[in-house]
Amino acid sequence: MTTTEVKQNIPKGWQEKQIKDLLNYERPDKYIVESDRYINQGTPVLTANKSFILGYTDEKGGVYKDVPVIIFDDFTTDSKFVDFPFKVKSSAIKILKEKNSDTDLRFVYEKMKSVDFPTGSHKRYYISQYQNMEVVVPPLPEQKKIAAILNTVDEEIQKTDKIIAATEKLKRGLMADIFKTKKGWKRVTVNELGKVVTGNTPKTARKENYGNDYVWVSPRDIFGQKYISESTKMLSTEGFAQTRKLPAGSILVVCIGSTIGKVGIAAKELSTNQQINSIVVNKENNNEFIYYTLLFNKARILEKVSTQAVPIINKNTFSDVSITVPADKDEQQKIAGILSSVDEKVSVNQKLKAKLTLLKKGLMQDLLSGKVRVPTT
Repeated sequence: MTTTEVKQNIPKGWQEKQIKDLLNYERPDKYIVESDRYINQGTPVLTANKSFILGYTDEKGGVYKDVPVIIFDDFTTDSKFVDFPFKVKSSAIKILKEKNSDTDLRFVYEKMKSVDFPTGSHKRYYISQYQNMEVVVPPLPEQKKIAAILNTVDEEIQKTDKIIAATEKLKRGLMADIFKTKKGWKRVTVNELGKVVTGNTPKTARKENYGNDYVWVSPRDIFGQKYISESTKMLSTEGFAQTRKLPAGSILVVCIGSTIGKVGIAAKELSTNQQINSIVVNKENNNEFIYYTLLFNKARILEKVSTQAVPIINKNTFSDVSITVPADKDEQQKIAGILSSVDEKVSVNQKLKAKLTLLKKGLMQDLLSGKVRVPTT
């Protein structure tokens, strides 16, 4: 935001400031971890980037304790608000504290997160540019109120994240218990579960007709979700007619590249490219159960991968992968129902997190600009 833009949009009672008017910075030299052989507990070792906590150390010296602070990556301008003792990994980190008693650190952090600061070349930004950035800030009572509102939403997002993590851990435990070989289960090959189909790429797909709801799935479209109903590329009527169409309920398995072994279920009729082998499950088996057992038995698939430059498992080799399944389809269905209910809980909380994230984005736009004012008395 330029000086002119700031002056034109200053809300009543707010003031124009530079970041350096609000924050002091400290170099991290005294707090850099000596060893990157991290352990499972101890003092967190931080980065300002997405990973945040890299691991833990038992080093006693050089622990930063004067929290809260903002840690700032001098190259990427990423930042994190930290309210617990820590060490850092990199000398590129700046440690930021409020400069005056009329500044709320949490408010400034949220203000920083709301600014789109351009980065490109690999250089340090804080001293040369970032600290000179102009922002407008309200009086301290309003800063505190805004920070408290945004922090409340953050706390709800964190709670939801913990529920998602705990539920996914529960699912892993259930799967480990369920898929231990059970009495009455039988060993079968993938080929015995249904018809195995390798995808293909149509010769013609008229770009002007894309978006006709003809889904053509590639490995990039299988990234952890259970049911696949959309893709990054839609086919024309003519293009779809040239593919090997799969009915809804088919199991899709990536069989080439870095994501080999990823599994999904076709939520509707679709087709895939040749990097995916699919199973059109026969009537003797439950397709959701087959999805879960392939998800659990990914290692069995990877055992069959060829050792050439690009990892690959062809149709015939994939068809010969063996797994153990209940002979009784009803038992398969009951197991699938249990795991599906856990997946549903994860999905509900993922949707809640998405709503909360959108809510915070809207609040930041309104509150940090002064478009919506909050009462302070």
